[in-house]
Amino acid sequence: MSGAATKLENEGEPVPATERELHEQHRSMTKELAARHARVKERDPDDPENDNQYTELVERAEELLEFEQQLPARLAEPQRLKSASIVRWAWRVQTAVAVGLAIAALALGHTAWWLVLLIPHLAATLMGWSITVTAKQHKQQRTIAVALQVEGLLVVLVVLGVISPWWIIAIVIGWIGIGAFSEDSPAGQGVKK
Repeated sequence: MSGAATKLENEGEPVPATERELHEQHRSMTKELAARHARVKERDPDDPENDNQYTELVERAEELLEFEQQLPARLAEPQRLKSASIVRWAWRVQTAVAVGLAIAALALGHTAWWLVLLIPHLAATLMGWSITVTAKQHKQQRTIAVALQVEGLLVVLVVLGVISPWWIIAIVIGWIGIGAFSEDSPAGQGVKK
């Protein structure tokens, strides 16, 4: 990578900050490969330097192929970082909401039976802290984080008595859906094991 490119840190590896920089790097690598190819074609086939030139041509072609294989993930990296932040804070906010609701339910004189709803909600949100946002799954994981906020709002409304306790059925279905989609990730399961 060129030293002039703006860098982000991603788990210790520098990543170009913009899509444009990646495309410029790809164009530069392609031009360099084409120029090397032209030089190899111009040389006399009996020239002893041909082997070295050909080896360098193959090495540059392999570098270009490797770069092209990594390109989709590198292009998705800025969005993945944004999704990672959204997912991380969504789970943290819901953990705080669960703790706050447990305290509020007891302080408002609700029966301790509400803890049967709130403790699993708290446990589920704590498990969500370990979710790893992957390049392939970041959009799905961001959607799950938004669904989690809706789920949390529903829990708040039920515990505070704004809506009927029958909505607990919807809360349980929501937990099952969020849990299933959080685990349904072909690349590494999305949740750290």
